[in-house]
Amino acid sequence: PEESVERELALIKVNAGSQSRSEVLQIVNIFRAKIIDVSGRAVVVEITGEANKVEALIALLKPFGIREIVRTGQIAILRSNRR
Repeated sequence: PEESVERELALIKVNAGSQSRSEVLQIVNIFRAKIIDVSGRAVVVEITGEANKVEALIALLKPFGIREIVRTGQIAILRSNRR
């Protein structure tokens, strides 16, 4: 693990009507995720990071109603030589 960098990508479509949208945006910002699509009733969130970070965001968004989740699974690459 210390010789590689590991990340996961997830796209999460979550209910975010006019009453809950600002709260959803605050949660997304805390995780340094991005809103990549907005409609009248939902937003699509993009998050990258370690799997536990993705899981934590999903847990906080569940009460709003998650419509769909797409995840890459963990990907990794060897670190460059630091010499």
